[in-house]
Amino acid sequence: MIHTIQEYIRQNKLNVYQIAVQTEEVIHCACCQPCNDCGNIFSVTKVFLNTAVGMLMDEGKLKLDDRILPIIQPFVDFPYDPIWNDVTVRHALSHRMGVDSGVIDIDRDDIRTYETDNHLKYILDYPPKFRPGSYRKYTDGAHYLLSLVVEQLVQMPADTFIRQKLLKPLDFQHTAWTRCPRNHTIGATGAYMRTDDMVKIGWLYLNQGAYNGRQIVTEDWIAAAEQGRFDFYPIKNSSFWQKGGMNGQMLLYSRKKRIAVAWEACEAYAKIQQLTDDVVRLAEES
Repeated sequence: MIHTIQEYIRQNKLNVYQIAVQTEEVIHCACCQPCNDCGNIFSVTKVFLNTAVGMLMDEGKLKLDDRILPIIQPFVDFPYDPIWNDVTVRHALSHRMGVDSGVIDIDRDDIRTYETDNHLKYILDYPPKFRPGSYRKYTDGAHYLLSLVVEQLVQMPADTFIRQKLLKPLDFQHTAWTRCPRNHTIGATGAYMRTDDMVKIGWLYLNQGAYNGRQIVTEDWIAAAEQGRFDFYPIKNSSFWQKGGMNGQMLLYSRKKRIAVAWEACEAYAKIQQLTDDVVRLAEES
């Protein structure tokens, strides 16, 4: 399978760096063009933070309908619109906080133009325009808030918790995680890792939260994440789920076909969408 994808990428001259395919037997990885060992997986980062949230739920430290602001209150030393008090963990995970715009885009914004180095204040200064839960708008702000939730509950930066509790049992090599000017994990984007490690989170979800015989996160969390569309989305007319990231990052898994696929890239959305469609079609036909 990986050689077929690799040849497709070469024939179509796609700017895809590395691809990885995980099956029952092994993780295959191929380099399509010279690149760094660890690349920015952009918004695929959200899946890792979501999984950390799920692990805290499994431990009984958090519930989907817990309100976010009471948890992160130690980080708040400024006034904010009280509508934020109605935003829950579920709303943030599903991008249904009620905001009418992206509010904050870590990868595209020049943070030097922000009025403050406090990302939390910057986000809360733009309150939801709709009742939380009633309106969907994708925003990095949701996962920055969730990152603070994790940090407050475990008393360490979210990326440190993720390294210890998630990446170590998945046998990851080195990773790097972007933090804000106040040293909080961004959570929404900015994780750097190898493609053959990135694919493992797809394999984890494919296997209902288990990896190498160890239950890392419960089946209940996997079901909640899929049902709630917590950043993994089903691909129409297929058995695959996907999570993409800016510049063409992609993570795919199919429980039916017992396969997970990941790649890192810097390519136009339309070309990556066609690649995704063709990879899914080939996998379904195999």
